[in-house]
Amino acid sequence: MHQHPHQHPYDRLGGRRLCARRNPGEPYIMCRAPDASFAAMSLTDIYATTNSLADALAENCDLFNLNNELVHITEGKITPVRMNTLPEIIHKHIATRELVNKGSKENPNWTVEYIPLVTDGRTIRDLFSTERREGSLLARVTKVYTPETPATSEPRRQQKVYQAPG
Repeated sequence: MHQHPHQHPYDRLGGRRLCARRNPGEPYIMCRAPDASFAAMSLTDIYATTNSLADALAENCDLFNLNNELVHITEGKITPVRMNTLPEIIHKHIATRELVNKGSKENPNWTVEYIPLVTDGRTIRDLFSTERREGSLLARVTKVYTPETPATSEPRRQQKVYQAPG
């Protein structure tokens, strides 16, 4: 990711906020800022950016936990999400907002542009972690179970009735 001059080493967004959209034709909407504003001053949360990204993806993309596997719904088809396919999903749905001068220094023409987010390998790995506090995407998306798989792995308890012999 692009590094800004006065950026803390753990703030991979350089103080920028994430913006997300559900579909490529829709406008971007602002997402929450990283939840480490206090942590950036003292106890740095190295997962703040990853957690913000995971929240934005879970809220704005058609991602699901299908039988404990991360999947993406695209054009009516279920596609497993892998480490090499997740960056494409992020690039399509998540961006940062930047102020850009389309004019000159003497005659400025400021506009807001949405720059698709490009992630690094560590962020992608963190999104595939199993711990929610470390950025787990699977822990944040809606859980769905196919009819062949029961919603719980435990068998239903049945009361045993004592029957006297004979």
